[in-house]
Amino acid sequence: MATISLASGNSIQITDNLYNFVRDEVLKESTLSADQVFTILGDLVEEFDPKNRELLQKRDLVQSQIDSYYINKRSEGWRPSLQSAEDDAKEFEQFLVDIGYLSPARPIDFQANTPSLDAEMEQNGPELVTPVTNASMVVGGANARWGSLYDAYFLSDINADISRDTQRSERLKMVVNDTNKFLDEHVTRWSNNTSFNDIQSYSVQKDANGKHLLMGRTYSGEVSTLEYPEKFIGFNLDEDQGLSDFFLVDNGLRIQIHLYQGGGVDKENGQFKDLVVESAITNIIDFEDAVTIVDADDMVLALRNYLGVMRGDIVASGSRGNLKAVNSDKTLTDVNGSQISIKATSLMSVRNVSLHMYTDMVQVNGQDIPERILGLLLTTLIASSHDKGSEGGPNNTNKESTLPKRGPNSNKGFIYQVTPKLQTSEEVTEQIRLFEAIEQRLHLTKGTLLIGIMNEELGMTLQLAESIKATEGRTFFINTGFLDRTGSQIRVQMQAGPVNLRDELNQEKYITSYELHNVDVGIQTGVHKTGKIGKGMQTRNRAMSEMMQKKIDHPRTGGNTAWVPAPHPSDLHSMHYHIVDVDEVQSIMEDSPSLDIPRTSLLTFPLLTSNRVDDQQSKEDLTLRYIHSMFAYAEPWINRGIGCSGVLNFDGIEEMKDRATERIDSAVLANWKLHGIISQSDIEKAIRQVVGLVDEQNANLQDYVPLADTEEKKQQILGNRTSISVMEVIDEALSSTSAFVEPAMFRNRKGVKTSGE
Repeated sequence: MATISLASGNSIQITDNLYNFVRDEVLKESTLSADQVFTILGDLVEEFDPKNRELLQKRDLVQSQIDSYYINKRSEGWRPSLQSAEDDAKEFEQFLVDIGYLSPARPIDFQANTPSLDAEMEQNGPELVTPVTNASMVVGGANARWGSLYDAYFLSDINADISRDTQRSERLKMVVNDTNKFLDEHVTRWSNNTSFNDIQSYSVQKDANGKHLLMGRTYSGEVSTLEYPEKFIGFNLDEDQGLSDFFLVDNGLRIQIHLYQGGGVDKENGQFKDLVVESAITNIIDFEDAVTIVDADDMVLALRNYLGVMRGDIVASGSRGNLKAVNSDKTLTDVNGSQISIKATSLMSVRNVSLHMYTDMVQVNGQDIPERILGLLLTTLIASSHDKGSEGGPNNTNKESTLPKRGPNSNKGFIYQVTPKLQTSEEVTEQIRLFEAIEQRLHLTKGTLLIGIMNEELGMTLQLAESIKATEGRTFFINTGFLDRTGSQIRVQMQAGPVNLRDELNQEKYITSYELHNVDVGIQTGVHKTGKIGKGMQTRNRAMSEMMQKKIDHPRTGGNTAWVPAPHPSDLHSMHYHIVDVDEVQSIMEDSPSLDIPRTSLLTFPLLTSNRVDDQQSKEDLTLRYIHSMFAYAEPWINRGIGCSGVLNFDGIEEMKDRATERIDSAVLANWKLHGIISQSDIEKAIRQVVGLVDEQNANLQDYVPLADTEEKKQQILGNRTSISVMEVIDEALSSTSAFVEPAMFRNRKGVKTSGE
């Protein structure tokens, strides 16, 4: 390890490969040295680690007090019930005030005052979360700003009765008809009641003032113009000066329509050459929930990918062996005849870990340091040093590609840092203090670092307004996350009683109130005026028909962004932001009385009614499903280092799983074990039963090693590191303060890496 002496007399030790990466790649052509950077890190650790530990101790103390509160109530004969739920929540709220965790409720009397941000923050649309350790996904996520609606629609399960394999022409015709109907009804209308289905060719011509207009010629020879000409914003011509493509804008989102030669559509079915929509406006490059960064090798891989996407020189192999690179910006002629460019990549923020994560990649005097300090410093250093855009030319990273012609990620020089799993406004205050210290030491303008608040802990929900105020005008984003938020709720109220079935928790009062509360606080504090009010992930990543029906509720209820699991779902979800004008929805909410969701609604306990698991078979079936969910996610995490994956659920339906899904499953099982619904033997029996199914579901994966293909493996399955991690995560959902899954997952992943199992 590299060792540097600090001014205090302490020493900082850095894993060699991390030190070398910073020296040779991050600081190449920089006036800073690696010793200077890691000295800054050591100084930050000395300054901020004591407070970090104090905040974690406060979490422990508060949860211990809450556990005792419920244990004492139960010892006196109290049991939660549907009839007493409101009174129980009021009493619990008062308890939290009495112990000083909450202040008495008061009206919101401030505005967020976030400065004017990059243009993408003014646009309403989908958001991706991209695992930074997967270079192909990093490139794909950056390029997901634009995507083919035709491809996304054709490959989805929408109208699944028309097979894409055996009825290709019929399915393509369906796609054309459906998307043309979407354009007619939600994007723009034509004169003379003309539909996009009626038009066989397009052209542009100048009006009397020299402004370009879009014209459509129908099959009958009539010429139509747009009813709202301002929705036409630009075009490109081909080599023969025919119209090759044109751009429309609606609700702030742009659409690029590619045409065949002569500006026409396909004569057979009327399709455009392609229908490309502005899709994933923003994209979180994730160092937390979606990855398995457990050591310096993993961190260097992650930081190298982040460096590459900031510089624009990252390349990766696609699933078909193709070379993927970052897109160049799009160019077009605007309606006034000027050549302009528009961004072809998402605005990328970065998510680092929270307070509870410590790492041995770097140590001070032999002691692990808070990983958030390491991650924040290095990602900020990379973004501030390398987010400059590029002018094309040779790519030194890969000789087979060229650099894109593109502007910087942030045209205004901001660095968007998403912070997960904070629980109090005091923790937010400390995060902002760290931001300021990093800005000072890297000589950045104050206010360069902005914070996205993940409202995924019960404490954060209860203190959301105070937390936004504590950011002192740095909030660009607040976002809900049902799974983590539910895991938090269960852990906080673990001792109260048995909780409801996992798949019914999203209908409970606490979660519906939480979603409304997040938007309401965001509107009242003005977060939406320059930033985003976000909604959570579509977990069934292949169920696009379901997504199109359900996820439209996100913009309808005031969310101006929502998470999607991949580029194609993003393309489809973008349609919702044309159908729903979120600015209008939020404006109505501004002018309407505040919802003022009471804390009692947020604290209502999600009680399991006895008749749901009153027979042994029901309990066994549910336990089997929850254990399978945990095991199916943990196996690739522990054995193959895949942090976020589409895996088959118990019924063989693909779902997107991450640490949050592991957290909710483990919290429910720990709760049921605590309250005698199930036993440890039930958990072990379920593990033995699901292993064969997991082996069967993964049989066609090239890198999968079966867990129970021999009698010896079957006999030793509870000693397998995946099984151990599942059991430990369940145990620690009760014994740890917040039911976080990282300790057990990290221990077992490290064990696999070091032992070569």
